[in-house]
Amino acid sequence: MSIEVVRKRLSIRSWRRGTKELDLILGRFSDKNLTKFDRSELDLYEYFISKEDHFIYAWLFQKEDCPEIFKSLVQEIKKEMLR
Repeated sequence: MSIEVVRKRLSIRSWRRGTKELDLILGRFSDKNLTKFDRSELDLYEYFISKEDHFIYAWLFQKEDCPEIFKSLVQEIKKEMLR
């Protein structure tokens, strides 16, 4: 699958999470950042968004510690949320 198809698929999945809050957070993040991501970063992002919404929400709002693998990605998303 081409990298552009992967980016488009991840963008759609980011905007259609199931909770409005994460739709807005992840959708905006994906619109601004996925075009800059290489294949390994896209794979990590895909793995991240494959997790259930309540986990992602808890990680972003520091209600639970996020797994080490996602720490830098969560920090990037949180920075984007503050803009």
